[in-house]
Amino acid sequence: MKILDLLIENQKSKKTFIDMFEKFLPLAMEVLGINQLPKMKFESIVNTGQQPSFGMYDIDENTLYVGLKNRHPVDILRTVAHELVHFKQDINDELKMDSGKTGSPEENQAHEIAGVIMRNFNKKYPEYLKSKPL
Repeated sequence: MKILDLLIENQKSKKTFIDMFEKFLPLAMEVLGINQLPKMKFESIVNTGQQPSFGMYDIDENTLYVGLKNRHPVDILRTVAHELVHFKQDINDELKMDSGKTGSPEENQAHEIAGVIMRNFNKKYPEYLKSKPL
């Protein structure tokens, strides 16, 4: 996670985020029923070329991109959860050309399941809700 060194200057915040992430991934993978992960790239901001976004899943690269700048760590995890749903949809061959459009069934499903994942995570680890933005 060398990119975290560049994006998160505060060592305590970085350690807290890494601890959160290590607890979050197994929980998210269990909810999604997946046993593998896509590549993940953390960036200051995510440039989708379309509309501003906190994250995206690139089907061609099998890569999840997540923006970190000025965001609460729990919100970052919610973005990861959302994009992991798209990863699972890709595995299941459920993504179409218009799947990323606002209101599409695939996009709505990603919002819904990410919400479930975050409720489970926040219930299990409520202390992280008190974290400072990165």
